[in-house]
Amino acid sequence: MFDRIESLFRQSSKLKIDYWLAHDLFGVHWWFILIVNLISLIFLFIFIDRKRFQLILIAFLVSFTVISYLNELGHFYGFWSYPHQFLAFFQSFNAVDFAVIPVIITLIYQYFNKWSIYMILTMVISAIIGFIAVPIFVHFDLYKLQNWNSFYSFLTLVVSGCLVKILVDFIKMKSKHHA
Repeated sequence: MFDRIESLFRQSSKLKIDYWLAHDLFGVHWWFILIVNLISLIFLFIFIDRKRFQLILIAFLVSFTVISYLNELGHFYGFWSYPHQFLAFFQSFNAVDFAVIPVIITLIYQYFNKWSIYMILTMVISAIIGFIAVPIFVHFDLYKLQNWNSFYSFLTLVVSGCLVKILVDFIKMKSKHHA
């Protein structure tokens, strides 16, 4: 059984690379994914608090990791897929928003430290992404929903934001104890 799974995995990987080379690489969707994510990273670089650079960088890396794992899980369980990919061989870089969501979460964390304000903004931004951006991305064939909907996206983003704040605050607290 394992050999069969490995064989199917290799076939699937080859098909993904072939599809990516023929339909994605340097296509309109590919450029859109690159530009949107590049702009968000530039935005983070411009607005990052230089006095708290390490902490904010940790917040970005935690955000990127949380969002990457959620994308992996959602894709694995067939909740959603990405018809167009930036890189076919790195699942974390497949999403149209692989940097956008972590940058947004990071900047919310940077500017709004109190839980109450952080939560309100996280919910507002999650609603905008879940109920406006997701349907737009679906419409433009950047995102396909199988067993998923905008409300689930909203909830997942709220939970992601909370998880990021909990983890980064924990890291911050531990670093103060060891300093």
